[in-house]
Amino acid sequence: MPNTYKTIKAACVIIGDEVLNGKITDTNSKFFSKYCYGLGIKLTEICIIGDEPEHILSTCKRLSTYNDFIVTTGSTGPTPDDVAYDCLSKIYDDTPLKLSKTCVDRMERINAPTKRFSGQALQDHYRMATLPSGPNTSEDYPIEASWVPVAGIHNQIFIFPGIPQLFEKMITGMTDKFKKIYNLKENHYKRYYIKTKYGESSMSRFLRELQDKATKVSPEVKIGSYPHWGMGFNTISVLGLEEHDELLQQLKSEVIAKLEGEEITEEEEQSYSEKRIEKETDDGYKVVKDSV
Repeated sequence: MPNTYKTIKAACVIIGDEVLNGKITDTNSKFFSKYCYGLGIKLTEICIIGDEPEHILSTCKRLSTYNDFIVTTGSTGPTPDDVAYDCLSKIYDDTPLKLSKTCVDRMERINAPTKRFSGQALQDHYRMATLPSGPNTSEDYPIEASWVPVAGIHNQIFIFPGIPQLFEKMITGMTDKFKKIYNLKENHYKRYYIKTKYGESSMSRFLRELQDKATKVSPEVKIGSYPHWGMGFNTISVLGLEEHDELLQQLKSEVIAKLEGEEITEEEEQSYSEKRIEKETDDGYKVVKDSV
């Protein structure tokens, strides 16, 4: 069957000096990668950058040239280093920054900043309501009890806060909108895992030939090898869209037969990946003199 499904390409930009200097651990990119996988979106790149305006602007401009869907997280607060709205409003010429009455009204209704702040403090608070504006922008509030917006630019770039609890709820709440914007169909990814005692060098030629065969059918089909350090085995991932499931199952059977493998569940693969074995050498693989 020919592939009539337009693959949506996405990128994720994690903004924050606190991530780069090790103060906090980024979890948003992992959540977003699983989010894209569940919707059949092809995640092409994850960038982690600091709160440097020129770097934010140049990174997002570059990503916008070949991605349909870009999510940024972080740098949306009231302090001087929170510059995401300002920077991203400059990617296009028609999205100038403007204080959003909708956001200000929600702020007042939900936590009444005018009763808690005045002067410069209130103005700084309103920085979080100063958003890209114009006919090619959007402003969504996926959490009913929150005033925090998702600012959208050209139905391509969506600006989220960096706080994981907010980001996860907000992007989940945006799913229906994203499905409409990108015309997402029920054509999700499928993945099979195979566990084998062969080392990566031994099976590299076979996997390369298998990938070449799969690519002739669809570039969306990917075969990957993942070493589990110190455990004495590797896992093979066979990934593609649901419409290629017949091919995926054929490839899975070939891997099992050739590499004396056994199919494992996603939960088993996840548990292997989360284990950390402290060994100085990685051994225990099946010994072969040449590639299989």
